[in-house]
Amino acid sequence: IGLSSMRMLSPSNACKAFGDKADGFVDGEGVGCIVLKPLKKAVEDHDHIYGVIKGSALNAGGKTNGFTVPNPKAQGEVIADAMERAGIDPRAISYLEAHGTGTSLGDPIEIAGLTKAFRRYTDKKGYCAIGSVKTNLGHAAAAAGMAGLFKILLSLKHRQIPASLHFHQANQHI
Repeated sequence: IGLSSMRMLSPSNACKAFGDKADGFVDGEGVGCIVLKPLKKAVEDHDHIYGVIKGSALNAGGKTNGFTVPNPKAQGEVIADAMERAGIDPRAISYLEAHGTGTSLGDPIEIAGLTKAFRRYTDKKGYCAIGSVKTNLGHAAAAAGMAGLFKILLSLKHRQIPASLHFHQANQHI
């Protein structure tokens, strides 16, 4: 009821993240769990290592015009901070799993934040694929981040990025 009253849900029942026909997200549910260990310990224990988290960052999102309107400046800052902490050159990133809720306003703002972070390092365009697991299984609320992480890890394992469903043409504001 709450999501419907805020007009966040897609009336077409399909999340079209970053697309010109984006009209909201599809509600989903999920739960996930990963085991985090220092890399040295995982190697010593002969664990199967699906991926290595090199860094992270967190902020409060900054001042916005409402729950559905993210702050691109704050998003850009937290992404740049995470890359700096991890010692990652953004020019080496070939895929980015984004939040991508499939809203006509939120998606361009998210891309603006990403662009702010990457522009600190390069003016290069079109070298980094972007996607959102929400097109594949909906917005899993509290488990959305975990679903995105699982998508990344499985993409690395299978050396393939799943298609972003329902995307035909980019949002004109991206």
